[in-house]
Amino acid sequence: MPLPILQVHHRPGREDLIRYFHRTELHWCRQLADGETALDVGAALTNPKLPLVHDANAMLDAALPDGLSPAEAVAAADAHFRAAGTRCGKWIFNPSAPPERNRPLAEYLVANSYEEQPEDIMYLAGQPAAAIEEVGGLTIIPARASFRHARRLAEESSRQWDTPQLADAWMIHLEDPQCDAILALKDGVAAGIVIVLTVGEIGGIQNVFVSESFRGQGIGRTMMSRALEICARSLFKHVFLSVHPTNMPAINLYRKVGFERIAPLSVYRVRD
Repeated sequence: MPLPILQVHHRPGREDLIRYFHRTELHWCRQLADGETALDVGAALTNPKLPLVHDANAMLDAALPDGLSPAEAVAAADAHFRAAGTRCGKWIFNPSAPPERNRPLAEYLVANSYEEQPEDIMYLAGQPAAAIEEVGGLTIIPARASFRHARRLAEESSRQWDTPQLADAWMIHLEDPQCDAILALKDGVAAGIVIVLTVGEIGGIQNVFVSESFRGQGIGRTMMSRALEICARSLFKHVFLSVHPTNMPAINLYRKVGFERIAPLSVYRVRD
């Protein structure tokens, strides 16, 4: 299905696209947070009911404020999270802030309980090189039609990260009206899932996941095909996703369906 995004003649610049992607990240995390506070150093999202879920307890659009040292800025943020009954799980910097406001903060975080976990921001920039070949024998249904199957996949994913609360976070996303999720069933067993996040005219493809026992069968390719159909029906002008730079099978798949890398993303996660 041709995507309306491909009919846009005046493509925004790289900096604009990066800001659009960060907007999807902010909304994705907001779905899990039950509190949001504007601090001098950035937007603090908190949820003490999900203390181990980094997306639910995060500093976003962070930048070192004038007049504060990195130690003072991080201490102020830590005090806020403690008062909310949780801790900060991750930091993502404001993409519009100059390097001198981000670099000292990043260096301080790495020296004090955080580690940098890079990702690549990918942008849907063209049509697939060839028609996407879907796998036969699958039943594709909305994830909301079977929370039982969706929960099974969420729990499998959370076990891989050794964080059981991630399963609860997945279910919160599935219940949010900004998310459109689909499941792939094979012989009645949950095989794969993908979530498409809507932020105005921007789409974010999230949580592309295939159960371990079904990998290598083209199910991930099928889920991406269906996710792009959702994007087309939603009339998105821009579509993004992120991926770990060493995950070459996923990167190769995303490139084949029309995505290109536009920028690195540095995420600073607390060392558990």
